[in-house]
Amino acid sequence: MRGNLKKAVMLLRQAGWAMKNGVLTRTADGVPLEFEILLVSKDFERIVQPFVQNLARIGVKAHIRLVDSTQYINRIRSFDFDMFVGTIGQSLSPGNEQLEYWHSSRATQPGSRNYTGVRSPVVDALVEKIITSQNRQSLVAATRALDRVLQWQFLVIPQWHIPYLRLAYWKTLSHPDKAPLSGLDFDTWWMTPGS
Repeated sequence: MRGNLKKAVMLLRQAGWAMKNGVLTRTADGVPLEFEILLVSKDFERIVQPFVQNLARIGVKAHIRLVDSTQYINRIRSFDFDMFVGTIGQSLSPGNEQLEYWHSSRATQPGSRNYTGVRSPVVDALVEKIITSQNRQSLVAATRALDRVLQWQFLVIPQWHIPYLRLAYWKTLSHPDKAPLSGLDFDTWWMTPGS
């Protein structure tokens, strides 16, 4: 982590920020670097807190703001946030939803899911290519290209990932040995006779 913090300080310095009395400030006007992280559940505080602590080590002040679900939804829909914890759900066959997530036409449209506000002709073209793909090969190529372009813009901060699903179930239930790629499908489970 120490190496990442050093790199962050170097990049911030190059972007016009400097440490002053333990606070990272913009050299042009002395404004401190601080922002709010919007949360809808107290459960996420333990996940966000290490991030906030690491930011504090380099002089950045991040405020955690816990709000009720109605306020959270309204603020997200109206883009009234600096940062929030959320997900951008994807399918195995991306399509029209990518327009909502990444297209420039949705960047300032209240209620859209272009939470990052990304506006890029390259991203727009790739989203349109995904939507109009005529075959799987074209869809996969366009989706991979969009993924690369978005990753290099550093629009989101991934927080966690586990490569497995945690599930508790009764011994009386059985399921296929091979699960569908899309996750659990309880319609394929059955009661084991005699158990």
